[in-house]
Order: sequence, then C-alpha cells, then structure tokens
Amino acid sequence: MFKTGQLLTLSVHSLTDKGDGIASHDGKPVYVAGALPGDEVEARVTLAKPRYAQAELRRVLTPAPGRCADFCPHTACGGCQLRVMDYATQLELKRGLLLSALEERGLDCPVGDILGMSEPFHYRNKTQFAVQPGPTIGFYAKHSHQLVEIELCRVQAPVTAEITALVRQWMREWAVPAFNEAHHSGCVRYLMVRDGVHSGELMVVLVVAEEPAAPALAALVELLAQVPNMASVQLCLNEASGNRVLGQQVRTLWGESTISDTLGELQFDISALSFYQINPRQTEVLYREAVRLASLTGNETVFDLYSGIGTISLFLAPHAAHVHGIELVPEAVADAERNAGRNGTDNVTFHTGAAEQVVPALYEQGLAADVVVVDPPRKGCDEQLLNTLAHMRPARLVYVSCNPKSLARDAAWLNEHGFELVQATPVDMFPHTMHVETVALFVLK
Repeated sequence: MFKTGQLLTLSVHSLTDKGDGIASHDGKPVYVAGALPGDEVEARVTLAKPRYAQAELRRVLTPAPGRCADFCPHTACGGCQLRVMDYATQLELKRGLLLSALEERGLDCPVGDILGMSEPFHYRNKTQFAVQPGPTIGFYAKHSHQLVEIELCRVQAPVTAEITALVRQWMREWAVPAFNEAHHSGCVRYLMVRDGVHSGELMVVLVVAEEPAAPALAALVELLAQVPNMASVQLCLNEASGNRVLGQQVRTLWGESTISDTLGELQFDISALSFYQINPRQTEVLYREAVRLASLTGNETVFDLYSGIGTISLFLAPHAAHVHGIELVPEAVADAERNAGRNGTDNVTFHTGAAEQVVPALYEQGLAADVVVVDPPRKGCDEQLLNTLAHMRPARLVYVSCNPKSLARDAAWLNEHGFELVQATPVDMFPHTMHVETVALFVLK
C-alpha cells in the first residue's frame, strides 16, 4: 500500500500523454511529474491510491541520457512538459509515440524522420493569458486552476513580456479589477496577443466581463500604441460563466480590425476570432509534406475535409483542377472565402457543414474526389465519413493528424476497407510538449 509522504526510489520507464514519468513500485504505477524515461529518482508520494500513486520529484539520482537544464524559471506552469529533455531526444520520443500507436493496431509502414525546428523557441503566434486578482497574469499550473504569473515565456513571442507588463501596470494605475471567478465580478478576464511571424504586426485583445471606463481604455490604448509594430488593439466582451476565453462581441479600440501574415506564398488576414495555425513556420513544413504526398498533377478534383479557414485548400489549389473545402464552422468558411479572394484563387469551393454529412451528400450528387485530404480534430474521423470514402475510392488519401492514437485507429479501419497505409511522416508543431502531428498517405489496394 502507498502512503502519502512516503519516499520512493524509482526507475522511470515511460511517459503519460501529459508528460509525467511512469515508474513501477511493487507492481503498481507511480506517476512523477518532471521525471523522464531513463531517470532514477527519489520521489515523495502526494496521492496514494490502492492501484497507483502520484508523486513529486525530490531529486534525480541518475539522470536520463536526454536530460538537460530547465530553460524556464516558471517551473509550476503546465505548458511545456518536456522542457528538461533535450530537443533531439524530444524528436526521438515523438517519432516513437507514432510508431507505438501504429504497432498497437498491427500496422507496419515506413515512418519518416520527424520534421523538427532548427530553433525550437518563440514559435507560438498567439498567447492567451488568464488574469486573476492581484493582478496576476499568466498560465495555469499543471493539473490545477492555480495561476502562475509569467514574466517571460520562451515559446511565445518575446514582445509578449513587454505587453503583459504594460497591462499589469495599467490595471494597477487605473484600479481596473481582475475578474473574480468565485464571485463572478470584476473586469479583466484574459489577455490575448497575436503576432504575424512574417509581417511582424501585433494585435492585443483585452477580454473583459464588463467594459472599463472610457478614460481607462484611452490610457491603455496610449500605452500599447507605443509598442513597435502594434497594429490593432481590441476589446472583447465576455459576460458568460465558464472557461471560454473569447466572447462574440469584439470592438477595435485602435488601429486595424485584423493583422496579416503569410504561409508560403499565401497571405491571410487574421481577426481576433480567427482560427490560425499557432506555429506558422512548421505549418508550412506540414502543408508542403501534405502537398508532396498528394502527388497532384493539376487534373484532380480534391476534397479538403475539416478545411478551417482554407489554408490547406489554398496550398493544394495551384496543383489541382478544383478543390472543395468542407468545414463545419460558418465563420471559418467565411474567412476561407475571403482568403481565397485575397490570394486570387478561383478554383476552390467551400461548403459549410459537417464532413460526415456534406461528403455523402456531394457523393450522392455525383461529385467524387480523386484525392482526399483530411485534417480532423483529435478524436479522428467519423466512421460515416470513412464509409463514404471507402465507397468513393479516391486514388490517394492524405491524413493530417494531431493524435497518433486516433490516426492509428482510423488507419486500421481504412486498411480493412480497401486502403493501404504506405507512409507516415511525423512533424513537430509544438516543441517541448507531448504533441505530435503526422502526415500519412493511404492508397487504394
């Protein structure tokens, strides 16, 4: 039996999907945050259960070969689970996660080297800070709703540190209260910063439960407008309870309503509410791999399923006869159509609706795809959609996945219904986290 406070000497053999080390003691698992596979550690039990225990890392007795110094002073933050693992080992781990997921489903195909970053820092182009009384501006601690104040985050744009300092200063000088979740009172709930990685343009969105006084807002705008490359300052009203960050009411206080950025040769307008890829440098790597595997000749009809704001569709369009993008969210479809117009792309049609409903309807109307690209959410593809694709029999199916386990599940299904998985390439979109993206190619048997 485990006991709270018990000290254990453990050999860590693997990681959970949240990045916690897994060791065994008397045949039962012990989960240790901050421990790596290959570490021998001393840990203290913080949660004792009959079948498992959670423990805090006290000290590393023998470090794993890939262990490195922590690059972040905010050790309680739950964001970068792998920050004490060197980057080469992270890449090896993530490729291994994909291999393991495929092997568990009995799948055997060539898995390419993972496509990583040459400089795996400051890659995120959107930051959403929570704000609590203090004011405290930061991210939540791991496995909790406790806010960790963040001065500088190594995976965000460096300018976010200057912006958070200015907002914190403004709240104190103008006595603007942070939102109190327990009492559902106060003002500032979140602070969002978006930056165009290639354009350099900045957007700040202050999310509030109630609007600050006009003089206070004017003072905030004056502060933020002095930040180099600031292009947009916006106010978002979110009066709803719960943890949703953005409300639907957004007003531009200063500058433009959007900022711009590029992916490859394509240009995009990004609003406060737009979905846009968090790591645009690696998004280009991911999309180029998807285009390569699609092997388009210019004569194909292509379906891009879960098409979002049309980024993959627009990457595919120069290489295809026509691309049909299918997306559930109407606002994303509207963004996609605007993006197509901005880039002068006239061989793309966007359809609004769930892929599992729209694709069967199009197929019944006689519209079939020669090549299909799918980029589903973490849960993977709906079986009704897969059934339609099995009947449609496109020559190639390119599957962009953000979850190796759901990819492997869908791959096993496709393997039993006329397709063969012939290649998978992992891509590192989020360094220092457990997240791994994959581009996989299926062909007809």
